[in-house]
Amino acid sequence: MQRNRLGIFLMLGFLGLAATAQAEEGIRVRPIDVYISGFAGYSFPFKTDFSYQGTTLISDLELDKSPSFGGKAGMWFTAPRKRLGIDIGVEADVTNFNPDTPRTLELQATYFGVHVLARVPMEVTQELPNGRWFPYVGFGGGGQRIAFEAPGTTEGRHTAPAFHGLWGAKVFITKHIALFGEGKYTHASHTLTFQNPFSTADFDLTVRALHGVGGLSVHF
Repeated sequence: MQRNRLGIFLMLGFLGLAATAQAEEGIRVRPIDVYISGFAGYSFPFKTDFSYQGTTLISDLELDKSPSFGGKAGMWFTAPRKRLGIDIGVEADVTNFNPDTPRTLELQATYFGVHVLARVPMEVTQELPNGRWFPYVGFGGGGQRIAFEAPGTTEGRHTAPAFHGLWGAKVFITKHIALFGEGKYTHASHTLTFQNPFSTADFDLTVRALHGVGGLSVHF
């Protein structure tokens, strides 16, 4: 996994150096590019196992596809561009989706985390010093909170550590407004405590999902 990440960043660096070499000299680039974004799309959960005390009760349990939406805020640092050909960024992300099980278990998931990013500014001009468009990749983590409920039980909640990976491209339609398309991957393992008037039981469920989203960014 670490080698794959290193390879991606090296590839972005080579692309960025080529793009920078083609850009006009003397373009003034702001040291920090701050943005906020909103997005919406669809989530596609992977099959998973539903377990009790280490014993798998249901193998390859299907989770429902659902709308995926959220927002994020971040900043890009442009200083690395001269040496590496890429900008480095950091962002905070919140993503919501509902990976329910068919007819049985209602799940509402909210991922929240911080990511490290790399982008390659393409078609850099004096009017668009951060490029007319750019591809980007990122990874990071945080937590995922799930609200859950099954027939005959009380509603419960659980928060677990989560991993997030993303890749995408953004294109500016004005100097400060851009459209983007993004693929996102979220991963978190939860313990769901179900309660009814007679008993309490803990079950384990890992939620892994791909999200295809698009949105709008405002850069300041």
